[in-house]
Amino acid sequence: MIAQASRPLKPQSKVPLSLIALQIVRESLAPEASLPELAKLAASDPGFAMRIIAVVNSPTFGPQRHVSDVRQAVSMVGIRGLRGIGMSLALSDMVPVGEAGRILLGNSLRRAVASQLLAQQLGQKEVDEFFTTGLFLEVGLLSRAREDLEGAAEVARLPALHRVMHERAAGLTDHPVAGAALAATFMLPPHVEAAVREHHADAPPEALASRVAWAAERLAALWEGGDAVQNRRTAIDAVLALGLSQEDAQTALQNLPELVVAAATAFDRDVGPQQSVEGILVDVNRSLLEMTQNYDAAVRRLESLLAEKELLGKQLQEANTQLTRLASTDALTGLANKRALEEALIRDLSRAERDQTWLTIVLSDIDFFKKVNDTHGHLTGDEVLRQVGRVFGSKLRGGDLAARYGGEEFLLILPGSNLVGGKIAAERLRRSIEEINMPGPNGPFKVTSSFGVASVCGPGCAGTMKDLIARADTALYAAKHGGRNRVVMAES
Repeated sequence: MIAQASRPLKPQSKVPLSLIALQIVRESLAPEASLPELAKLAASDPGFAMRIIAVVNSPTFGPQRHVSDVRQAVSMVGIRGLRGIGMSLALSDMVPVGEAGRILLGNSLRRAVASQLLAQQLGQKEVDEFFTTGLFLEVGLLSRAREDLEGAAEVARLPALHRVMHERAAGLTDHPVAGAALAATFMLPPHVEAAVREHHADAPPEALASRVAWAAERLAALWEGGDAVQNRRTAIDAVLALGLSQEDAQTALQNLPELVVAAATAFDRDVGPQQSVEGILVDVNRSLLEMTQNYDAAVRRLESLLAEKELLGKQLQEANTQLTRLASTDALTGLANKRALEEALIRDLSRAERDQTWLTIVLSDIDFFKKVNDTHGHLTGDEVLRQVGRVFGSKLRGGDLAARYGGEEFLLILPGSNLVGGKIAAERLRRSIEEINMPGPNGPFKVTSSFGVASVCGPGCAGTMKDLIARADTALYAAKHGGRNRVVMAES
């Protein structure tokens, strides 16, 4: 059993995981993996080779043996067993020494032992694989500890079932998410990656390894703070969700403390005494219960604050979107304003030159608009601008842009349209405006508009925005002086 192997390999560098251990894991996953090659690789690192021999010779591995050759030891544990030893060593190298490391390793071993116990009760043969998977459930926290040991230990001291919520409140990446990414980076088996990612899921996952890890998380939680009575109930319910019995849950909880201490000894580490379930429940006196109730109230408040934070974040995003829209929109007509128009025209001119495609603009002016204001009043004049704006906004293609250019002038951008296409579009708009019955204080009346169309195409032809608008303005001037209510195309 990997949990009871002897002295671990000491870290040989600043690399997070033992390089030889990780290499063993990766090589053992290859379809063409062979024991002789893996034995040769294991023998290349004396410390790793000694560890394999120690595992095979340990009493928990089976009848007493006196293996002294690493190749013989590898042949006895097989590829899967060697992979499990490699993964366990790799993780043990990540755990720092000291009090913070003791807490982090204790939490990891608790999940590993719980996973192994549950796998045994489920009748699984390769229980060591479940131990190794459980050992990696907290790898996200162990990785964080290399950058912020006390911060990771602070999270590890929190009640297990609430850790993810506290991480989110602190703006940290959830340790299941970080751990799954790390497992993928280290090319660990897919079932290990999935178990790490899903061990804090709200409901039991589908895959067996993930489901066992999910239940192991809830067994381990009984030793890691919070409401002990509720945690015990949650642990039993999790075991029942695996299809096991309440007696199985009681047995696993009863055996877990002693096996965690034994597993720590196998890694040549000390995680301190592990209290029995009875001892934990006896400590739930009135003072502890009051503290727990206060903590649970704080948790509920934190959940409420997180919900408020998410809502405020969503509202802020919506407000920013609205502000961005307002900053680029003409308040009267709802069309793009001059600022948004200029940004779009610069963009579309660059695209036309790059892609060698046509770009057409249409400049429009409401005929005799001053007379509309003088005769019907400025409120009616504003309504005329709105009505004309609606025509421009509703009669164009999806990729076209209509903007209020200033006063009673409008400018349209028609990407992909040549001069003739622009004239056709302008004629359609001219007729639509001519047909509108504008509401006035003295009854409906008609207005008309004049249009100037200019186009560019391809590299070297695009010119500047100023040049293109000037050509459209010249055509519009010709339309005005040619009798108004007409479309004039600019000269190429």
